[in-house]
Amino acid sequence: MIGPVTFGPRVIRPVTFGPRVIRPVTFGPRVIRPVTFAPLLIVAVFAMSPRVHAETPTRLDGSARLRALYSADDGGGPQIAFGFFDADLRARDVTDSGLSLQLDSTLVLDATGENERRFGATESFAQVRQLYAGHPLLDHQLELKLGRQVLREAGNAWVDGLTAKVDLGRVHVGIYGGLSPDPVDYKPDTDTIATGALVELQHEGLDASAAYNLVLRGDAVDRQFLFNRVHYRFSSALYVSSFLVFDLGREDEVSMWLGSVDYTPVSGFNLGLNLSRYSLAQYRDPAIYRSQLEPNQALILGDEIVDLVYDRARFSASFRFWERYYQYQSVEVKHRSQDNREAVGYTIGLRNEDVADTGLELDASARLHNGFMTDTLSLSLDAQLDVSPSLSLTTRATWFSGRTIGRATDRGRLFDESQEIYLFGLGAYYQPLRHHRLDLDYDGAFETELQDQRNQDNLFIHTIMGRYGYWF
Repeated sequence: MIGPVTFGPRVIRPVTFGPRVIRPVTFGPRVIRPVTFAPLLIVAVFAMSPRVHAETPTRLDGSARLRALYSADDGGGPQIAFGFFDADLRARDVTDSGLSLQLDSTLVLDATGENERRFGATESFAQVRQLYAGHPLLDHQLELKLGRQVLREAGNAWVDGLTAKVDLGRVHVGIYGGLSPDPVDYKPDTDTIATGALVELQHEGLDASAAYNLVLRGDAVDRQFLFNRVHYRFSSALYVSSFLVFDLGREDEVSMWLGSVDYTPVSGFNLGLNLSRYSLAQYRDPAIYRSQLEPNQALILGDEIVDLVYDRARFSASFRFWERYYQYQSVEVKHRSQDNREAVGYTIGLRNEDVADTGLELDASARLHNGFMTDTLSLSLDAQLDVSPSLSLTTRATWFSGRTIGRATDRGRLFDESQEIYLFGLGAYYQPLRHHRLDLDYDGAFETELQDQRNQDNLFIHTIMGRYGYWF
């Protein structure tokens, strides 16, 4: 298979423009074992802070979401059936003094036990991303939080410990420290310590934060990095943002940067510029690497460090006209330091948000991509109809064609691949009450014209996914 192809619960094009909201579907988290410390923390929190019957009632909000997926194909692959249960709970004013609780977790149940990797690792597991208690002190000028936390204002630092934040008006200053959870099994790691300091600033159109993060493993520094985030609105027409991670290690470098400029000179016309850099280090075995035709296949194993840097720039423009029409297009250029290759992509689309005054929305788009090692073309058509205020129906179809480049070389002749893929799907989204929502999706992926030395058979994949959500 060549080129990035998405199939399963919902087909979503990789580039999105304009204000259109696309319901994201998440599946296949990492394989992790159950977290055992979470119930102990809940017990400890309530033991330290018994409920005080006062005038201020406890405020609860959050959601509970259940997702189930079934997939099968005609190629002899296993039938897959598994489910997700997500819980997100926030409780404020649990006590008279203002105690708050936060829970963010996921439970995965693999009904078939196939451990299928097509949709990610699906072994059954329990995952707790956040579980902490917070309490204000000194007339809400100081806030303490105890437990597992993801500190987004510190570059998504992750800690099992204590954070303290001081409110100085427009400026907030904080420190944190504790154990660093194991990224594989999500258990507290007693050999790893995470600590850092952060500052936040909010003033008129400016929203910014900066942080220093340090992770110690044993007596040695495992990682230290600086983080900076800036969102600034110069005017109603111009908005800029930046997300920067600067690693201090073997080589000081920008390991991640996301920058964007959004400009709307006149109503209905928008220009955007997005720049990004991703830098990562992987390891390879030099002996294996020399016998590989595709350089990135030898990574991960071995002790030779390989620095990979991906740079990307995307310019987009969109225009709304005649009230119901929305036209968008973009040009994207990417560079890969691994082999000094470049890739270019162009996307163009047109959306009619009310076809013939029927309420039907149609979105047609085309994408031409000259990738690092492949040339691809895809055509897509999406339709959505709001049958009633509580029921929406959708249908979607995508045709994808791609082939490897450099077929005149030895590498190209050995790994010559060409393929056509047809993606299609139906969806129904029902929200009878404000707190309840039920979704059902079917997606089919028909892969044909596989031409390589490994497989020349067609493949038809069917996927059904249902989702129920309760918000309170």
